[in-house]
Amino acid sequence: MEPTALLSQQILPYRSAMFRFIPLLAGLIHLGIATVLPGTSTFWDLILYNLILLTTSLWLIVQRERLLAIAIGSWTLGSIYATFVDVTGIALSSSWGGLGYLVIYPTLFFYIIRGQQLGKLSRSQILDSLIITLGISALLAALALEATTNASSSSEVFLLIFYPIGDLLLIFLLILVGIRVGVSREYFTLFTAVAILTLSDIGYLWLFSNERYSVGGLVDEGWLIALLIFATAPVLPRSSTRTLNTYPAIFLALGLALSMLGWYALNPNEISRVVLVSAIATLLLAFIRMALALEEAEQGKIHRELSVTDELTGVGNRREFLARLSNIPLDGSSTLLLLDLDGFKAINDQHGHSAGDGILREVAHRFRTALPAESYLARLGGDEFGVLTQRPAERSQELSGRLERALTAPLYIGEQAIEVSVSIGASAIDAQGNPLERADEQMYRVKRSAR
Repeated sequence: MEPTALLSQQILPYRSAMFRFIPLLAGLIHLGIATVLPGTSTFWDLILYNLILLTTSLWLIVQRERLLAIAIGSWTLGSIYATFVDVTGIALSSSWGGLGYLVIYPTLFFYIIRGQQLGKLSRSQILDSLIITLGISALLAALALEATTNASSSSEVFLLIFYPIGDLLLIFLLILVGIRVGVSREYFTLFTAVAILTLSDIGYLWLFSNERYSVGGLVDEGWLIALLIFATAPVLPRSSTRTLNTYPAIFLALGLALSMLGWYALNPNEISRVVLVSAIATLLLAFIRMALALEEAEQGKIHRELSVTDELTGVGNRREFLARLSNIPLDGSSTLLLLDLDGFKAINDQHGHSAGDGILREVAHRFRTALPAESYLARLGGDEFGVLTQRPAERSQELSGRLERALTAPLYIGEQAIEVSVSIGASAIDAQGNPLERADEQMYRVKRSAR
């Protein structure tokens, strides 16, 4: 490969990355001039403003960023319509411009979630969706209460309430994605753009409610900068592992929010009542969600107990025993005991596994009764048990004797008395080797010497 071609291949990615920032640079220049020279200029605040956005949208199409191109392009068409109305004074329909502004939300929504896996919907997610939807709707309906009194049509009421709700849903979605994939440069860029867009929409809502909005102000510049930051944003890292189960809840919340917005638009005079109803419904659902959370916590506690408990005997299981053993300091202050029942296989062979299970349950009960409170008993498998006790090995002989004496009284299968004994091996938990292996060796020495 020629040096010139190689150099061209090395420079091309950097040149492409630099091109992404040209629209944002133009927007920052526009913001700087608008700040230094406030006031409304037909060319600067209307024509050049829309030209920057339109050019950016076309450039995104060339870059195959179709979703971003649609988002920015649709918003730009809405802005061009508003410019046409402002310059000519001819208003065909107030909903045409608003339609262009609305398209940005679903396109940005799908731009963010593409590549992220979806999961099933649980009861708690349904309740969370309802609470989020009603809570946000009540809050924003209260904020929009004054603004909508200045609206000239039901479609304008719809738009005034939709903008901040759409913004907050995008923020909520980005927070969930951040938890899922982590905060990266791409994520920070998108979050910054959505935050600026949200602040601009809230600023517009406040200015509109106070009849102080005018073209060419900081709100317009905020929209411009937010859209141009979107244009610089690389694609978010895609999820290829576990599912993020909260996404269906977001779709449900979005659908409910849109339904409520439709109701607002058809009944603009009832919005104060809707604020009250939404707030009360949110509180009721929050109480229901709290009750469900308590139930889930109880179920979680049961599942945790099952995961660390031997199902047959009710004592600890092997996995929990090994986990606890690994956390004990290797200073010799604790001791491990291994207990193996003598002749248990013959009981199983003669009386069956059901009778053997009954014997194991009774043995576990007797061992647990004989042990001090600070000791931990687990069934390691078959007829083998393990004990972790907070006492040094030289004091474990007394404990071994208590465990042996626990089986001196006969056990019963029906009315038949069964004699069961136990072989015990003990090992200090220290750095002198694997205590489990040393206790196992001692236990088999005891078992062989008893024959």
